[in-house]
Amino acid sequence: MKLSFSQIAGFLQAPPPSVRVILVYGPDAGLVSERGENLAAKLVKDKTDPFAVSLLTGGQVGGDGSLLYDEAASMALGGGRRLIRLQRANESNAAALALFLKDPPAVDSVILIEAGDLDKRSKLRALCEGASPLAAGIPSYQEDAVARARTIAAALEAEKLDAPRDVIQLLAAILPPDRLAMRSELDKLALYARGTGKVTVEDVTAVIANAGGAEIDDLVQAAASGDVRRAATLLDHLLAETTSPVALLRGMQRHLMRLQLARAYMAGGASAGEAIKKLTPPVFWKLVDPMTRQLSRWTLEKIEARLLHLAEAEAACKRTGTPDVALVSHLFLSIAAKG
Repeated sequence: MKLSFSQIAGFLQAPPPSVRVILVYGPDAGLVSERGENLAAKLVKDKTDPFAVSLLTGGQVGGDGSLLYDEAASMALGGGRRLIRLQRANESNAAALALFLKDPPAVDSVILIEAGDLDKRSKLRALCEGASPLAAGIPSYQEDAVARARTIAAALEAEKLDAPRDVIQLLAAILPPDRLAMRSELDKLALYARGTGKVTVEDVTAVIANAGGAEIDDLVQAAASGDVRRAATLLDHLLAETTSPVALLRGMQRHLMRLQLARAYMAGGASAGEAIKKLTPPVFWKLVDPMTRQLSRWTLEKIEARLLHLAEAEAACKRTGTPDVALVSHLFLSIAAKG
């Protein structure tokens, strides 16, 4: 069965006992792993019990249906449900899964599959998101800004830490997009702030100011503001750290799209300051003045032209043999110098 977005949270909280196969997949490997761990805890009493849980990999199973089927047909020692966790699954596993779904064993067992990003032509997705009521597919994509802020606030609340809105906004802007990496940084922050009951901007700066996209955002702000020297310095640093050129391009795209929306509000009669206030999620307070000034530099025509250049550059970066570092460096410096 294919779950709608609104059904996913309820399914994760209480997976129906009638579902024998659960596929968790998507580009956010951290979120896939986190959901896999949470589901495992829901499906069996002790997810670490080797007599109740069998761990397999996609490479081990391949297309051999007998291995997967035999594991799912085995009784759990001591009774109760048996869980088969198939991690790092791949398309070759579809044949093995089809054999199981065609004639599932009568024992109480469930197969939990964790996979990477699967396109719409994926056989694994087709089996789990098709008509069979025995299987379900759960896509795991990176959260949008609003959901990301909620996740961060909930994680800090679970640690009994209060965080004002500006702190949540800052964390949402600088934490890495991958869920596991984000959780790791939040754990460090919670440890640092333990006993204080709150998290401040100073805490964030002290612990994770350089996490994830923080420096990418610095580069984007410098380029958008026309600060060529700072943009060049940040480019050198980020590329020396082997930051993905595509990640830099997408960071710039996201920012220009925000400026594009603000410019549209201005075309409707709003001032630059009013347009910034209309943006959702809200602009982090420290960036309000720089973005307001940027709006005087960026017309809608300039924004649209640069978005086209960024899209073309991303497509080029994905082609074999493209000098992606040189291409991205030239584009960012051009944006900083000329807008």
